[in-house]
Amino acid sequence: MTYIRSKKTLITGAAKGMGRRMALEFARRGAELLLVDIDDDGLEELAEKLEADGHTAHTFNCDLSDKSQIGELKEEVADEVGRIDILVNNAGVVTGGGYEDISDDADQLMLDVNINAVHWMTKAFIGDLKRGTDTHLVNLASAAGQVGVPGQVIYCASKWFVNGFSEALRMELQQGGYNHVGISIICPGFVDTGMFDGAKPPLLMPMLDPEYVVDKIMDAIENNELYVQEPLIVKLTPALRALLPRPVVDTIMDVTGATRSMKGWKGRKKA
Repeated sequence: MTYIRSKKTLITGAAKGMGRRMALEFARRGAELLLVDIDDDGLEELAEKLEADGHTAHTFNCDLSDKSQIGELKEEVADEVGRIDILVNNAGVVTGGGYEDISDDADQLMLDVNINAVHWMTKAFIGDLKRGTDTHLVNLASAAGQVGVPGQVIYCASKWFVNGFSEALRMELQQGGYNHVGISIICPGFVDTGMFDGAKPPLLMPMLDPEYVVDKIMDAIENNELYVQEPLIVKLTPALRALLPRPVVDTIMDVTGATRSMKGWKGRKKA
């Protein structure tokens, strides 16, 4: 079991969406927050709210698509707060559309933030988690990391990476005797944070309330659960893919509307 009170908890993508909601919940449970984002205004607003409520919050501006800035972030964190106890790789980006229609820049950003940043952030801070006691790594994946979805080719690939990366790292930590480092892999369907505005959730996969997902994440951390898979159909997806013939799975995807879910995607409005 991972205890959250007084734990130094670093959250990427903390200024908005799921990251902001997780920061508020970690604070409510007594964590010391390290908030990382490229959005200075959002970070400042959140930090002021947390501090007004009597919580401790440190803010760090970092462009996670830039490996050198992640190295600088590690040094800044070490100087300001020392070793961290919980790392939440929450930051992520999505662009919907046909594989050949999405711009190279949008593809590169998804690869840099959803894959490279998860890797380099973990590599930068895994030593902290190993040296601590009762520590935890939280990686935000997606239901899109368990099945291929048209209109999400690179996004799906990036979330499959998070699943495989986390599973392999979990086994390596166990082999090394670091059983005190918990790992939780978060695989929700569509969450109502604005990232998927315009998308149409398939049957059996309603748009999820962020507060509900955050509650599930906190439970997973405290109880050392490996996966958060919501809603129910996401829990069943790996078994369905393993047991059913491929044409049947494809038909289910089509009948439920999963193959068309990104047709109207617009995403979060730019400030």
